[in-house]
Amino acid sequence: MIQRSAPRVRLGLASAAVIALLVLSTGSVAADTTPGGDGTFTQNGTTAEAFGSDCTPNGNDTTTCSEIGLSVFVGKMSDSFSGVSHANQVCAYVANYTYDDITGDPVGDPVFESGCEVDLSKAAIRIGRNLSSVTVASTTVSIAEYICDEFTCEPGASRDITVVGTWTGVGPISYSKSRSTYDDGTCRSSDSGKGSSREATFVGTVDGQTITGEKSYAAISNGKFTYRSQCIEI
Repeated sequence: MIQRSAPRVRLGLASAAVIALLVLSTGSVAADTTPGGDGTFTQNGTTAEAFGSDCTPNGNDTTTCSEIGLSVFVGKMSDSFSGVSHANQVCAYVANYTYDDITGDPVGDPVFESGCEVDLSKAAIRIGRNLSSVTVASTTVSIAEYICDEFTCEPGASRDITVVGTWTGVGPISYSKSRSTYDDGTCRSSDSGKGSSREATFVGTVDGQTITGEKSYAAISNGKFTYRSQCIEI
């Protein structure tokens, strides 16, 4: 079981939105919009997240780390990048990597896998009132290995895993609102979020592994997150 401080609600909503954009855009026309990057993504509903990270020194000036995460969402996601709307989503993330303690450079080939299942039945995820609890029934999620360079990430081999778990809200509910913009001269993007969040405990597994580690947290949040991007041709 894990219990950690909840991030601000914007962080929870934003991270779920990024995952959603990734899965919705894969194989879609998102990369072909002209000019590239124009679109809006909106997510409105309840999100529960759990994440764990643990690193172990190997005794030879290298350290091996493992990370595991689970995010569930109940509500509506509207995505003009792909032109598709979705609801009731479960996403999973698994990573294993080794780095050099002195230089910080990776050693060997890191493994990063993630994936989502969308439009699940209402019975798959149960939401309690006032951020009191979230339960995801045993669900199969297809995750793919993402091979990344400094510019892009491409999906590789995929496999099916099983996730299951329950979040229980603890402590007070906090409320927040945020807005930010970014402009690089070609593309201008903005994101905004508002809602409520609460610390949580989490009991469950991802691919048969419990979510634990020195750096771990669990949280439940509810609110709205919007991301917009507009680019000009040069």
